[in-house]
Amino acid sequence: MDIERPDRFKKKQLQKRIWFGIGAVLILGVFIYVFTLSSPLPRVDRDEVWVGTVQRGDMLRNVRGLGRLVPEDMRWITSQSLGRVEERFVDSGAEVTLDTLILKLSNPELEQQYQNAKLELDAAVAQLTSTRVRLQIELLSMRSAYTQLQESTEMAELDKEINEQLFSEGLVSELNLKRSILSAKHLSSRLETEGERLAFQEQSVEPQLAVQQTMVDQAKARLNLLQTQIDGLNVRAGFEGVIQQLEVEQGMQVTQGMQLALVANPQKLEAVLEVQESQAREVQIGQVAVVDTRSSGLVDAVVTRIDPNVERGIVRVDVGFPNGLPEGVRAEQTVQGTIELQRLTDVVFVDRPSIAKENTSELVFVLNEDGTRADRTLVEFGRSSVTLIEILNGLRPGEQIILSDSSRWMSSEAIQLRR
Repeated sequence: MDIERPDRFKKKQLQKRIWFGIGAVLILGVFIYVFTLSSPLPRVDRDEVWVGTVQRGDMLRNVRGLGRLVPEDMRWITSQSLGRVEERFVDSGAEVTLDTLILKLSNPELEQQYQNAKLELDAAVAQLTSTRVRLQIELLSMRSAYTQLQESTEMAELDKEINEQLFSEGLVSELNLKRSILSAKHLSSRLETEGERLAFQEQSVEPQLAVQQTMVDQAKARLNLLQTQIDGLNVRAGFEGVIQQLEVEQGMQVTQGMQLALVANPQKLEAVLEVQESQAREVQIGQVAVVDTRSSGLVDAVVTRIDPNVERGIVRVDVGFPNGLPEGVRAEQTVQGTIELQRLTDVVFVDRPSIAKENTSELVFVLNEDGTRADRTLVEFGRSSVTLIEILNGLRPGEQIILSDSSRWMSSEAIQLRR
């Protein structure tokens, strides 16, 4: 007969729970150990990263842009006439003076218009001359008639005076006296009228000639315009310099106003730099710059113009060279310019990390004293330049940080550096 022992059953249950707990702890420990082994700190060779040291002092803020050298004095030669290129006398790179002949154009229709305009001018001049002669003849005729009438009037006045004298002496009749008085009166009235006509005729000569002169002037202006266009068939440089571009070939048809060639003065060059829109907002005219000509070294420069327009995120900035350029530089040569924006005094700064942006907070890796470990640290950045950036919080002078791209390690709190 079996006898139940409840205390023994409870003891077995307790032992099972104890062993189950120990097993769970062991499993958890093994899981943590394995997880730790599977996620070690990243190891990086020290030579693979770029390290910078935090400094305190004066920091120069600047912006940089690539560009090219272009002539300050340039002039496009445009076609003054419609025509076809008959001859081309120079090529790009040729030195030219004011009267250097570059192209010869032809336009038979224009030449015919010029001949017709000459005939029209000759006709207008002949008409003006004819009108002037006719008016002069009419004026002389009227003056002659006025003179004759004036003589008749004077004789009538004299005859009246004589008759008055004779009448007083009883030698002539009253009827003769009245006839002489009436004749003198009528002739005096006619003389006054003819005098007014003569004066009006003299005043009307110039207005009548002015009408004909206007026709002459119009014909002359048209002829001068066509003469200019005829002269424009011989395309001259009109500017001392070097042909930078020549856009046409022999046999090509050109229109009036078409750009034919670009002439520039190679002795006076400026640099046109392309600056990122985000960096160009602080660029101002008169700021100091340094231009690297690559072939001839660094040259001092000054900002002379800022393009008000933005194209594809780029602002063009012109810089001049007050002290000139060294020998050997050429137009269209590629250069790199650095423009000084501001000089900050007594600030904490470091070489600009690849991920750092102005006035932002970023995670960077800060090296420990022996340089074997770099811990992830949040750093607040301030103002920046091309190669430097200000530190507002998170770093002290003398500390070293990784400047090269460290985004692939950002999931780790730290990295180990191997020498």
